[in-house]
Amino acid sequence: MNKCPNCDVQVSQSTCPLCYTQLDTEERQYEWYPDYNSEEQRIRTRISRLSILAGSLAVLICLMINIIILPQFLWVFYVAASVFYVMVSISHTILSGSHIGGKITIQVISLTILLLVIDAMSGNLQWSVDYAVPFLIIAGILLISIIILRVPLKWTGYFSFLLMMIGMGFIPIILYVSQVSHVLWPSLTAALFAVTVFSVFLLFAKSFMTQLSRRFHI
Repeated sequence: MNKCPNCDVQVSQSTCPLCYTQLDTEERQYEWYPDYNSEEQRIRTRISRLSILAGSLAVLICLMINIIILPQFLWVFYVAASVFYVMVSISHTILSGSHIGGKITIQVISLTILLLVIDAMSGNLQWSVDYAVPFLIIAGILLISIIILRVPLKWTGYFSFLLMMIGMGFIPIILYVSQVSHVLWPSLTAALFAVTVFSVFLLFAKSFMTQLSRRFHI
């Protein structure tokens, strides 16, 4: 097969049928898979393990200081939650080769945990469940949706993560019904946004229903 550099099409002829450019008919060497850089992967693994070790030591040191100096207020949970988020960001988001949809989902989950801990330790003012978590989930759904629209040929790789984020969109309204949160409109906005995105893909993406049937054997 010959590839036209102008039209980016592959044909068996020696002339491109679109622009009539003479194509190079010499046999070419194709790289079907990218080279695996074992040294780079080893460095990434080492950095990830060192960050986990350093984070664990930092939490333990802060725990001992907290117990010795101020045992009546366990501020070490602030440190533990922050270190947990940093370790997740370094190991899974920055250094790993995981799918970008998975990185977004994990970021939303880990940020939610961080905000809940900070809110609980700062007097349980409920700003996290009332406002932060609903809008964080909306941001996650929106980001994955934008990526799908920008790479329509690869959107099936984001399908499971989109469904997961849409499912998470109903968590704030469940928390409101359970009286864990007390402000309706952010929770309702997250649920309505999740339903809207699901409906739009269901109506306008022809293969969306096909993927949905495959996942749930409908």
